[in-house]
Amino acid sequence: MNTVLAAEVPLRGRERELALIRDVLEHGRREGGAVLAVEGMPGIGKTRLLTEAAALARALGYLPPRRPHGREGRAGRASATLTGGRTGDGYGRCDQPSGPHLVIVDDLRGAPDRAPHRTRAAGLRERSGAGRAVWLIAHRPGEAPPLTGPLLADPAARTERLVLGPLGPAATADLAHDLLGAPPDPALRRLIGDAAGHPRLLIELLTGLQEEGGVRLSGGEAELLAEGLPARLSARVRATLERYSVACRQLLRVAAVLGDEVVYEELALMMRTSVSALLPTLEEVCATGVVRNEDTRAVFQGPLLRRLIAESVPASVRTALEQEAAALRSVRRGQRRGVPVQPGPLTADCPARGGRLSEQQHALVALVAEGLTNQQIARRLALSPHTVNYHLRKLFKIYGVSSRIDLLQAARCN
Repeated sequence: MNTVLAAEVPLRGRERELALIRDVLEHGRREGGAVLAVEGMPGIGKTRLLTEAAALARALGYLPPRRPHGREGRAGRASATLTGGRTGDGYGRCDQPSGPHLVIVDDLRGAPDRAPHRTRAAGLRERSGAGRAVWLIAHRPGEAPPLTGPLLADPAARTERLVLGPLGPAATADLAHDLLGAPPDPALRRLIGDAAGHPRLLIELLTGLQEEGGVRLSGGEAELLAEGLPARLSARVRATLERYSVACRQLLRVAAVLGDEVVYEELALMMRTSVSALLPTLEEVCATGVVRNEDTRAVFQGPLLRRLIAESVPASVRTALEQEAAALRSVRRGQRRGVPVQPGPLTADCPARGGRLSEQQHALVALVAEGLTNQQIARRLALSPHTVNYHLRKLFKIYGVSSRIDLLQAARCN
C-alpha cells in the first residue's frame, strides 16, 4: 500500500471555518484591517488552515508578502506568510504602499521578540508596512496574546475568534479514505473512532500503520493487521508532551493511567496535595486541550490520546500507579458510605500493627485521605506543621508503613 503524504490530502471538515476566513479577507479587501485569532490544541489543524488562508488571500488579490529577513522556516512556509514565530521565520516588512495584505503568525510564543505582548505587537504591526492588513494569529487554548488593540488602529478594524474543534464523523471518514485509498474495515473504523476526530492523531496513526505494514487492501477495504500502535504516533505524542511543564506532564500521565475520566480528588491524593493546590497545573492541563469538561465531569479528548499518554509511562510504573489508585479508591468508597477509618481485626493482606487510635489520630488519618498537605492539616487541626509531622511518623510506626498511601491502606484494612 502506497503511503499518502499528509500535504497531499484535501482539507476536510473545515467548510465553516474557511467561510469565516473568506468573509474576513473580503472585509479586509473592501473596508479595512482585521484580526482573526485561530485557537486550537496541538495537532488540531491550525497550521493547515492558515496555509489554506494564504492561498485564498492570493486568489482574492492580496499582495504577496516579501520573504522575511533572517532565518527561513520550513519549506514553503516563509513565502506564504509574513511571519511565523513557531517555525523560526524572521520578521520582514511589506513595502507595498497600498493594497490589502495578509499577515500570518503561527504560534506567537516562538517569536524572537522577548518584549511584553503589547510592545511585541506594536513591532509586528510596524513591520507589516502600510496599507490594509488582515492578521491571522494561531494560538493554543488559554494562550491568546492581547494583540487586538495594539495591532489595529483602524476604526474599521474587525476582530474575530475561531475555535478549532475535532472533525465530525463524516469528515473523519473522508480523511481516512483519503489516506488509505479505501474505506477502513470494522476493526480499523473502531480504532479511527478512538482518535475522536483529531486530525494529526489520525494522520500519524494511518500513515504509521501503512509504513509498518499494519494495514492492507483486501476486498475493497483497508484491513487492520497490527495490534499495537505505530512508533511514529507514539513519538509524536511524546514530543508534544515535552512542550508542557513537568507538573503538567506528570498530571496528564497519572490521569491517563487512572482512566478516561479525570477525577481531580483522586489526582490530588496521588500527587500528595489538594485540589486547590493543583489549580495552576490544572489550568495548564485544560489549556492543552487534552482534557475537556462535560458538565461536572472531566474526560480525555479521546481513548486513543489517553492510551498514548498512558503508554508513555513505563509498564512497571503504570502497574504501581494502578495499585496505588485502587487503594485510594477503596478508602474513598468507605468514606462515602460513612465507614470510619479505625483499626479493627487484622487480615492477612493488611500490613498494619498496633492498637487503637486516639481521636486526634483518627482525624489526622481522615485528613490525609482528603489529600491535604502537612501545612493544610496543621491549619485544619490548629496544630503546628512540626506536630503534624510528629504524629504522622508515629502513625507510620504504629502501622509499620513508610508512606501516606500505605498508611491509608493499612487504616482501611483495620
